[in-house]
Amino acid sequence: LFILLLVETRVLPGGQLGFLCNDPALSHPFNGDTISWKWLLATSIFVPLIVMLIVERKYHNEKPSKSKLAVEWFKEYLFGLLVNLLIVQTLKLIVGSPRPHFFDTCSPNEAQTCKESEYVASYTCTKAHWISQSDKSFPSGHTSLAVHAGVFLAYYLYRRTSMTLKVLVFQAMFVSTAVVCSVSRMTDHRHHWWDVLAGAVIAVPVLYYTIHSLCNNFECANNSSTTENNAPISIETKVVNVPLINAKET
Repeated sequence: LFILLLVETRVLPGGQLGFLCNDPALSHPFNGDTISWKWLLATSIFVPLIVMLIVERKYHNEKPSKSKLAVEWFKEYLFGLLVNLLIVQTLKLIVGSPRPHFFDTCSPNEAQTCKESEYVASYTCTKAHWISQSDKSFPSGHTSLAVHAGVFLAYYLYRRTSMTLKVLVFQAMFVSTAVVCSVSRMTDHRHHWWDVLAGAVIAVPVLYYTIHSLCNNFECANNSSTTENNAPISIETKVVNVPLINAKET
């Protein structure tokens, strides 16, 4: 994490892919984000916690210990989210891929002197304020986190609730939100389509590990112990013949 911080602050050099002169794929204007990074991060953290607390209280309130599962699973979810974020940010720093608005926010000197369709391997941005916004296109962090959160919640509802129409609506809403967030990265010209695809692909194994290994597929870890505790106890009684002592003999 410390090394990533040094690369992010340009203390250590990161990767840098070149560009084709006058490449139309890199010539889009910078228009900002439809879904901001802060909003995505906030919803990816707080919405799962709220949903799990409500579900466990409504559907599994017969035992007090069940309410604690929401908090435990949320901790594992957060760990998986951080792993996802770490992988994405590491790849961004290593690859250094130009964004679709590269010429607008970087404005490299080499773009003014290069020949048509010439590949420029090394460049220097003239807009220092926008350097961090120009060369971290691959992969899409928005997509990866949105898919992680949306699919996690949809599968959680499948495992922990009865499949009613209301639940199906919420599942569709969570997945649709992830799709909308992913598509917005292309319509905003913040990522290429392959960046978005890579972000979704990265989320899949991390999500599988989070659900099946960390969260135990949303099964209670104490099922076996509960079964043992609730098992009927058999008490064997034996009749012992004790010889009676004649009082006269004493």
